[in-house]
Amino acid sequence: MQLNSRERLTRLLNKQEIDRVPIWLLFPYHRYSSYVDVYNIPCYKKITDHIEKYCDTFDRRSFDTGFCYNANPDINSYWHKRKDGAADCNEYVVEYKGLKFNKFTSRGPDGTRIKYLVDEIDDLEKIINIPYVQPKPALESYFKEKEELGTRGLMMINLTDPLGPLYGIMNAGDFSIATITDYDKLINFTDVMNERVMAYTKYLLENNIGEVFFIIGTEFAGPPLVSPSRFNELSARYVKGIVDLIREYGKKSIVHYHGNLYHVLDGMKYINPDGLHTIEAPPIGDCTIAQAREELGDMILIGNIQYDDLAHCETAQIEEIVRIIMEEGKSGRLILSPTAGPYEEFIPEKMINNYISMVNAGIKYGNY
Repeated sequence: MQLNSRERLTRLLNKQEIDRVPIWLLFPYHRYSSYVDVYNIPCYKKITDHIEKYCDTFDRRSFDTGFCYNANPDINSYWHKRKDGAADCNEYVVEYKGLKFNKFTSRGPDGTRIKYLVDEIDDLEKIINIPYVQPKPALESYFKEKEELGTRGLMMINLTDPLGPLYGIMNAGDFSIATITDYDKLINFTDVMNERVMAYTKYLLENNIGEVFFIIGTEFAGPPLVSPSRFNELSARYVKGIVDLIREYGKKSIVHYHGNLYHVLDGMKYINPDGLHTIEAPPIGDCTIAQAREELGDMILIGNIQYDDLAHCETAQIEEIVRIIMEEGKSGRLILSPTAGPYEEFIPEKMINNYISMVNAGIKYGNY
């Protein structure tokens, strides 16, 4: 049988027979703010033409969830330019009445200075004490874009888990230390975020938004930043609740996790999403697809060609990497994918050819 992308992905997610391993380059069909607009940049045209013929698309998008999942209209946020000593810097400011949080990176003759929104751990309580208004963003564009996507794939919604907002407002080092020195204050914050994430997710589900949810934030609770012993309480218990809620509405979930995965595989098994992206082997991560398959069984594994390999390897090397991925992963459900999406305005011919080599090898070795 020969399936279109929508059929292939749907059948894979439903544990039904498919014709070949899906190939997802992470390129969204509609404009997505985290990536460049590949369909309107000339150097990507050969790749997007190949996507139209051979690839499978999760069309990824986000909605506005306010500041830490709070849509209170009295929260004011803005960017502005100012001086930091002798340096010029762009500063992001979040204000609520008498409260003010700011972040910036400034580079000048005295070096680089970075400031995050949260300087002190007690700022977290100030944030959650801002009167809460549930985010209910406008959703009309979703249905128009779903129609435009057609049979090219499935609609994907970005969902930041309860840990995501915390990591986004703190220095990574401060966050790591706080998991030892102020763990109760972190948990208090993530407990509140969990209530908000669940309410927001339910709002989307009740409005029939999303076919697949891409859950981001879990990786922030993993090593080396955080001890694996903290993973289940700081992340897995929350994300399992989100995954179970999504499943109740007949939708699917993929958890995104970069880096050292091996020592939290039991937590991923407990969460039990439909898919896991991306499984990074050494030297970047610590877990091969074969190791993930042994622990996670028939969970969909998504990966795992490094973006840097696409930039620097020879095409024959890319084909061999794909062959090994297929050899390790085809014993269960698998999606061939890079570890990162298109973020550069220009990529050279070598990288273009490597993307195409990846797709061609996926066709060659991915048939069932």
